[in-house]
Amino acid sequence: MLRSALASIVILGLTTPFLAAQRTGEPPAVTIDGDGAETFVLISGMVGGTAGFDQLATRLLAKGYRVLRIDPYQLSLDSTDVSFAAMARRVDVVIEHYHIRRARIVAHSQGAGVALRLASNYPNRVEALYFLDSGALAVNSGPTLSASLRFVPMLTRLPGGRSFVRQRFVDALRRSSGSASWLDAERQRTYTQPVFDEVDRVVAMAFRLAHATEPESLATVVARVRAPLVVVIGAAPHEADIGTEELEALAPLGSLVKIRRLAGVGHFPHEEAPNELVDVLLRVRPDDRNRLTWRGETRIVASSGGVLPRRIGGRRGFSFAAYVADDARAVASGESDSVRGARAAGG
Repeated sequence: MLRSALASIVILGLTTPFLAAQRTGEPPAVTIDGDGAETFVLISGMVGGTAGFDQLATRLLAKGYRVLRIDPYQLSLDSTDVSFAAMARRVDVVIEHYHIRRARIVAHSQGAGVALRLASNYPNRVEALYFLDSGALAVNSGPTLSASLRFVPMLTRLPGGRSFVRQRFVDALRRSSGSASWLDAERQRTYTQPVFDEVDRVVAMAFRLAHATEPESLATVVARVRAPLVVVIGAAPHEADIGTEELEALAPLGSLVKIRRLAGVGHFPHEEAPNELVDVLLRVRPDDRNRLTWRGETRIVASSGGVLPRRIGGRRGFSFAAYVADDARAVASGESDSVRGARAAGG
């Protein structure tokens, strides 16, 4: 999976234990806004943190929802156990603290690994899952780490070092986007500055992530999931994209899973196409029988026109040739595909 191409530059987004006072100037690990009857919980991946969800949160708040944003990496920055299972436990503590029984969980990138364990181990917390350019992740391992990573803190202290590392980071964000128009100077600071502020702790966590192990197999985790799941895939070619194995691992969930593809979008649907994403979140939701349905009139899901690529998913690709003729109709009509169909097409 190509997320390491992005994460190896950043190494990760950031974190410290919940309910301990946050240090002055640290990015918040948890934010909550709104007082709506229904709650969306937004779980970040390794980069972006809670601020990465600014655009999405603003739109959900305007619709009358309460929005709880959680950065499990910031929560776990100094923790020994940085497995997905451990992060899910910390997220559950946060949700319990705000007396939230059931919520719709939106998770980006590696945050999907945390959300999957949350749904598996704490099923009463989760009404529905929405994974952003991610699937079922087996382990919370960080980027492939080399000995040179140990010198990153020193490099950032050398003349021109911070600028060099920052530019590498921003370049990786661009390569992971379908369109980099969202990545203005302010968003660049949002994504890069937290890393430089805590570079020693971030690098130390990266090494712990490289050796993180899960207490259960991915198949065992998936087998317990009962919540419906929407996988939102950025269909534009990009690094850090969803891997074939991440979709195949969801196949046992059958009709609980639907796939939505956003044309012209890369690894950051919440940044690149927040309006289209909100449309998916509010219209694809479970009915009284826990089945995913598309509510309201038919809408165009794609953020831009054109035919979606025949292959997605890492360098190996994931073939949709068996129903490629349906791709254009899916984009135009808002119809979704189940993972079982995707798995059959993948062969």
